[in-house]
Amino acid sequence: MTTVTKTFDWGEELHQTVVKSLATSFGLDFLLIKDKVGGDVDTIHNARHQVYATDKEREKYANRGDYNSTAYHHHENYIAINREGKAKREAGTLIDTYTGETFAHNAKTNLDHIKAAKEVHDDPGRVLSDLNGPDLANDASNLTHTNETLNKAKGAKKMDAFVEKLSADYYANQQEIAALRSQPSLTDKEQKRLTSLENKASADFDRMREADEKARKQYEDTVNHAYYTSSKFAKSVALASMNNGLRMGTRQMLGLVLAEVWFEFRDRLPGMIARQRENFVASDLLSDMGHVLKAIWARIKAKFRTFIETFRDGVIGGILSSVTTTLFNILFTTQKMMVRLIREMWNNLIQAFKIMVFNPQNLAPGELAKAVSKLLVAGVAVAAGVVINESLAKIMMFPFGPELAAFCGVLSTGLLTVVMNYFLEYSPMMQKLWAFLDKFKDKYQHAEDYYRQVNTELDRFILELTSLEFAINASELMSFSLQLEAVNNEIERGLLLRNEVEQRNIALPFEAGNTDSVRNWLNSL
Repeated sequence: MTTVTKTFDWGEELHQTVVKSLATSFGLDFLLIKDKVGGDVDTIHNARHQVYATDKEREKYANRGDYNSTAYHHHENYIAINREGKAKREAGTLIDTYTGETFAHNAKTNLDHIKAAKEVHDDPGRVLSDLNGPDLANDASNLTHTNETLNKAKGAKKMDAFVEKLSADYYANQQEIAALRSQPSLTDKEQKRLTSLENKASADFDRMREADEKARKQYEDTVNHAYYTSSKFAKSVALASMNNGLRMGTRQMLGLVLAEVWFEFRDRLPGMIARQRENFVASDLLSDMGHVLKAIWARIKAKFRTFIETFRDGVIGGILSSVTTTLFNILFTTQKMMVRLIREMWNNLIQAFKIMVFNPQNLAPGELAKAVSKLLVAGVAVAAGVVINESLAKIMMFPFGPELAAFCGVLSTGLLTVVMNYFLEYSPMMQKLWAFLDKFKDKYQHAEDYYRQVNTELDRFILELTSLEFAINASELMSFSLQLEAVNNEIERGLLLRNEVEQRNIALPFEAGNTDSVRNWLNSL
């Protein structure tokens, strides 16, 4: 059997890709989807960088109230642990966490908030998690005993900043300590100064960092658990995911409908122009347009199931992209472009996964791998188009600049898609790969390939036969068919047929227009 060589229509492939991209990824986004820095769900990481998904949480943090030291230092847990520390000190068993030394029974001790109480109060993560500041700051894991000098010197500083300050002042303090100790006698003020300097010098930086690390880990675990296991977070994720899913599904379905409308209109347009050029009649033009609209409606109805499937896949892709974006924003803040890239990639991944797992067309292994590869390549092409679009939009700040940037993104997507599809389809290397995978076909797939090839040969033969019989090519035959569909009655149809017969010099076995002649011919059959 003769193998039919497939041809690759670059213009048609580019046209279809660009139209579909314009109608979906680059056309309807601005109407249906609003990408935001940080996504659509508030996260602790983003809140701490003043990036909020909702104005409600932003306003709640702004209205958190001023820091009240009394509420934090008169908390019942603070008082209880301070009391326990006093008892241990009097018993000679209380150890200074920041120095490792055991307190004298008459030493001045302070109970320190390892993570400063003010820092806890002003923490956006704590506010987002709806946790009580004094309760959180006075957890046992955040309270420790140290000498009065270190506690007061630390104040509201973070431990790293405090250790850095002590380290920077260390040598100067040592010199001052040596100078004071060399004096034969000290005034009360000088003695207090010496005690203060000695307390600072006794600080063990490693112990201080270790205490801070443990306290902050417990603090972060408490805040993260409180928020990410809360019904508020779950509700936010669910609402954002469903909203994004519905918008994404609507975008995909509506974009596909608009693309199909254009494809049908473009196919019908040449025939309509040809007819009106020969004999323009306004009523005929309106009639032609009516036929075009009917054809468009018929095409949409025929592909209704495809639209529903596209909507479903878009919804799933939108939900997964929203969840993925939220997960990323727990760790770092995503920019608008990345949010869009995640959405577009998920859209293609869903389609690739569906084909790879369910294989609805029962494709052979090689064809299946090729189909999945094309979908993944399309996702990469869209991602590249998005990057180009966003980059150019920052440069093209003049009138119609954003629109031009969007078109450049679409064109880049189309060109990259067409080039990669051609490579996957016709590259000798890829054809060898597909052929190798096709060796794993079962007997039913081999039979299906055989009959598909037979059908292709028959189609080619019929087209050649049509050209011989009517002395016209396939495109002319299509144009003539469209003209037949456009006529309004049998008289016009008869005139159109007679005109075509005369133009083609076709010899009829009866006299055209003579009813008796036609009947006699029919009776003779």
